[in-house]
Amino acid sequence: MSKITMNAIAAAAGVGVATVDRVLNRRAPVRAATEQKVLEAANRLGYRLDNAPLLNNSLVASNATLRMGFILLSKSYSFYHSLTDALRQHTQPFHPAGSEPRFAWHDIDDVDAVVASLYALAEQVEAIGLVALDHPLIRHAITQISRQGVRVYALFSDFSPCGHAGYVGVDNQKSGRTAAWMASHLLHQPGSVGVLVGDHRFICQESCEISFRSYLREQDSTRRVLEPLKTNETIDGGYRATRQLLAENPDLALIFAPCGGIEGVIHALRQQPQRKVALICHGPVKEGELALIDGTITVMMRNRIDEMAARLAQLVQQQHAEPGDHFTQVILPFDIVTRENL
Repeated sequence: MSKITMNAIAAAAGVGVATVDRVLNRRAPVRAATEQKVLEAANRLGYRLDNAPLLNNSLVASNATLRMGFILLSKSYSFYHSLTDALRQHTQPFHPAGSEPRFAWHDIDDVDAVVASLYALAEQVEAIGLVALDHPLIRHAITQISRQGVRVYALFSDFSPCGHAGYVGVDNQKSGRTAAWMASHLLHQPGSVGVLVGDHRFICQESCEISFRSYLREQDSTRRVLEPLKTNETIDGGYRATRQLLAENPDLALIFAPCGGIEGVIHALRQQPQRKVALICHGPVKEGELALIDGTITVMMRNRIDEMAARLAQLVQQQHAEPGDHFTQVILPFDIVTRENL
């Protein structure tokens, strides 16, 4: 009889490999209905809980040695709080007993610290998930540790080719053009459009901005789109950049903010309630639903953080079980949220 893999059971049950691992190896509890789906799928494929050798033993062995580390942006922004929790939840089952995923958090422009964390984690783990700038020093470090056999995965923002193993995130070109489509339908009066980015080397936001401008250039060529201001992915940075936009542009009609620090943007807009400025931003954001309800946020393009973490965990596990140097891209959907579909 051919070996039955966790991937096959996961596909048959319509769940992730991590969920199959939790059920079959009793690593962590899952919902009763989900557990039943996994067990039924395993039974259909011929796997029995009292016949463990039928499961692909090489796959189980790889799980026992798969350690993961993550380098994210500062937890002062609520987005990375949520991302940390989701990554820990979905990758913990693949770690050896008694160990857990390793995390490091750095400010977006602290390139030296990111590089140091990359080299440190490479000595401790087999795979690294990374949110960072497309900076030459960071790419050089990724190239070096990839040659050592450690796989590096870009999260949310990709890198120029540097030997990394994959990218997991949204299609940022579509994201930017979608935001511009919404902006063109929101703007019925003359007025300028502000753009906020975390950093100019953040490829995800660079692509969003370029695509946003491109659409408006095609569809609304008379609309003035301002040069982007940096938030540095911080709440204070978002506040200061928004205050600058409001002070320097009396005709400001809309802000597009595909970046971190949205809590600061919201605070600055609420301080001037007499100014009616639409806000299209990325999320999720702490208390973002309240900001949508009171109209401070007009539209939120919300990332599916939990789904991203689950897909990443599955991708890392699959590539660890099937060695190779190929690059894998996982494009995730995003949700368009308004006060009316909360």
